[in-house]
Amino acid sequence: MIDRSTYVNALLDALPDVVKDAELANQIIEVVFSVPIKALENGNEVDLPGLGALSIDRSRGAGCLNYSSAGAHMQCAVH
Repeated sequence: MIDRSTYVNALLDALPDVVKDAELANQIIEVVFSVPIKALENGNEVDLPGLGALSIDRSRGAGCLNYSSAGAHMQCAVH
């Protein structure tokens, strides 16, 4: 599990005029983290600029996560 407090504090520090409290910062971080997960669950590919892309290969099972970058392709089963 990722410790999100670093991101919450960064939002509070970087945008004090917009992000007024930790509750709002937590809500923003929750959205940021949930979007890629929902995209994968919906069968979409998630592009990570500069890193590669993630997708789920349902033909190999619900837990088969694919990672591909410009130079490599890796598959692993997530249980």
